[in-house]
Amino acid sequence: MNSFTKYFLIAVLMMGSAAVTPTFAADPAPAVAPAAAAPAAAPAHPLRLAVVDIQALLKTSKAAQSIETQLVSIRKNFQAEVEKEEKTLRASEKAIMDQKGKISEDEFKTKAQAFQKQVGDGQKKIQERKAKLDKAIATAIGKLRGEIVKIVAEIGDKNNLDLVLARTDVVIVSKTLDITQQVLTRIDADLPSVKVSVE
Repeated sequence: MNSFTKYFLIAVLMMGSAAVTPTFAADPAPAVAPAAAAPAAAPAHPLRLAVVDIQALLKTSKAAQSIETQLVSIRKNFQAEVEKEEKTLRASEKAIMDQKGKISEDEFKTKAQAFQKQVGDGQKKIQERKAKLDKAIATAIGKLRGEIVKIVAEIGDKNNLDLVLARTDVVIVSKTLDITQQVLTRIDADLPSVKVSVE
């Protein structure tokens, strides 16, 4: 075989049979069907999901309603304290202003400075009281949230749930997946009230 023939055959083999016309009749090679794709491995079990409406539980549960009832009273008392402080300051201010022109300028200045300190102390007292109130509310709601999480976990374990989503994270959901009522029933039984303790 000369070099031309050798390289020609190599080129033909590289280009494929469609590149040349055979010089003799031959049965066409049977078409080979593509191999079917292997089916994806089925999961061990279908994903078990549930949804719970946390916001509804924080409004409609007995514990949530007990917190709200207490807050109405606490806020009323707090507002009364603020109004009392304001009344005291207005009376002090009036007393000082009534003395203006009747006492020396230095004495009036001293009284005015004392009043400013009284105002500052009153504002600080109110701010501290409000901070304690906010902390008490957060603690009470935190206790309720903790109970909700605990009960959801227990229901999840009992029903072999793989995932529980908050209702706010879901647009449309089947009622059969909603466990809010189950959680509500448990919360009302296990934690019917939460005390709001303001130091």
